[in-house]
Amino acid sequence: MTPDSAPSPPQPRLWRWLTSIRLTVFLLLVLAAVAVVGTLVPQDQPPGQYLARYGETLGRLLWAGGIHRIYYSPWFLLAVFLLALNILACLVHGLPQAVRRSRQRLDWDAGQALPDRGRFPWPPDPDPGPGVARLLRRELGRPRVLVLPDRQVLLWQWGRFRPLGPYLVHLALLLVLAGGLIGKFWGVEGQLPLLVGEEAQAFQKEPRLMVPLPFHIRLDSFQVDFYEEGGAPKEFRSDLTFFKNGREALKAVCRVNEPVTFGGFTFYQASYGSQPGGPVRLKVEHGASSDTLEAPLRRPVDLPGGDQLLVLRVDGNFQGYGPAVQLALRRGPGHPLVFWALQKHPELAVPSLPYRIVPEDIPFKYYSVLQVKRDPGVWWVYAGFLLFLPGFYLAFLRPPQRWAVVLTKTPGGAWEGRLLGTGPRSREDFQARQERLLALLQKGAAP
Repeated sequence: MTPDSAPSPPQPRLWRWLTSIRLTVFLLLVLAAVAVVGTLVPQDQPPGQYLARYGETLGRLLWAGGIHRIYYSPWFLLAVFLLALNILACLVHGLPQAVRRSRQRLDWDAGQALPDRGRFPWPPDPDPGPGVARLLRRELGRPRVLVLPDRQVLLWQWGRFRPLGPYLVHLALLLVLAGGLIGKFWGVEGQLPLLVGEEAQAFQKEPRLMVPLPFHIRLDSFQVDFYEEGGAPKEFRSDLTFFKNGREALKAVCRVNEPVTFGGFTFYQASYGSQPGGPVRLKVEHGASSDTLEAPLRRPVDLPGGDQLLVLRVDGNFQGYGPAVQLALRRGPGHPLVFWALQKHPELAVPSLPYRIVPEDIPFKYYSVLQVKRDPGVWWVYAGFLLFLPGFYLAFLRPPQRWAVVLTKTPGGAWEGRLLGTGPRSREDFQARQERLLALLQKGAAP
């Protein structure tokens, strides 16, 4: 084997793989596919729901493969880790060179090597530099002036720090990824249902897991408004009081899209519910007879025909139709018939029932459902998004341009000017600026 055909050392090959754009594209495609699957398949649901929705075989496969918690699966986390490693390797590989390039100022040697863009005469003047600079300051800004024995050089440089832009974006992506992982593994999220006047010092993360709060929270009042047409909810509002060490520390109003933060936890107005405020009064018609009875929640009551009726739950605004009660009618040993009875729309009753059941009074009270979240990675994410702004500005909105005006004294005492410049990006903008600069210089040189 010749030296030229010898395999490259493992470290350079690994480094090239880590810094390759192919790896970045592949990992982004993997994460995009995971996001699609995580959107289509409900996450963090009990096993029975997957079996009922997808069937026995596919449901068990989804559960065994970890698709029910795909964002916690080892291969998803491996893809995120490799993407972070890929971005970090690119940052380490290219940032030092970008810093060196951004520290290089345009000097005389680099200025005179710029391409010639046009010439213009300048009348006799003991010091033409200030006049030329004043003429072009509005277009290019303040120049650096070099005075030599037989010439003067004016230097402008745009986009000097542009090489740093892509690496600021890389660093911003790392911060966002780090913040997301910190929030996922060290953050906590759950729900807190509260009745008016109720205090709580813990919220529910999972069905049987309560997370304590380092303070008390009380729901002083809850208000839900509905649209007149359709009856859809218009606004939820929870008036909250927070207590720290037994003392009132904060009063706040929590609305949808207006969360409240206290003690490192953020409270969002997530939903609402309703529960009975007492027995439900029902009018039951059976044949020619009509009776009124009171039915407590989840306690069966006997009907005139020998059947039993059970109140399962109440809803203050069932699908926009107003107060309603969910009932279970048991007739014999079979499964009970479950249905809704609406107070304001008795005509929507189930027609196949042997009874006509109309709610006359449904005493209920609303309760608020708050989403509780503590995310220690949120500040990392904020810092990343803030860093995106200068990164994108430098990378895309600050195209590099270098300009130089060289004024050389002629034997007759006048000056000959040369406009030099280069702009590897935004060619149309560079060409338009070149024409404007030459026009200004020629007009300023005219007597």
